[in-house]
Amino acid sequence: MSDSTTYAETDDIDLFLTMHPNGWSTCGICVHRKLYIIRITYVLGDPYYDFMHALMRLINGQQDTSFIWYDEPGGEKITLTKRKTDPEMVWVDVQRFNEGEEKEITDFKPTVSFEIKLRALIIVAYLQLKKTALLLADRNFARVRGSGFPFQKFNEFEKSVGAFTELR
Repeated sequence: MSDSTTYAETDDIDLFLTMHPNGWSTCGICVHRKLYIIRITYVLGDPYYDFMHALMRLINGQQDTSFIWYDEPGGEKITLTKRKTDPEMVWVDVQRFNEGEEKEITDFKPTVSFEIKLRALIIVAYLQLKKTALLLADRNFARVRGSGFPFQKFNEFEKSVGAFTELR
């Protein structure tokens, strides 16, 4: 099911990231009280790295960027585009595909699209990633989750977020 909204309609947008054991994560995107769940495997890539890298490209002035979060089978392509008339606003477009990684992906189906302030997107994403990094400091939590979190990239991302948002 797809949904589309703009910031003028709602600023009621949030997301959560949960790292599960054995190579899986979940991303929940809540848009105007409607929840969209994305299953993510990190067997086929490094979804946390890709997410942080895409956000850092926006922080560093790039107009648009995209990344893929794989599921088994298929996955989601997430495209982030700054509004040309107001680069503080970002259009987020999430599209589902069912092909595997070895094929060229051509059949996309809308999942959800919305507009959000860039600063809000960065803060919400950062806090979810920080939560994961802190939880992974617990040996029992980390033991069943392996090495699926790129701490070096997170440290780089955290510095960029601090400079961009002036969060301390």
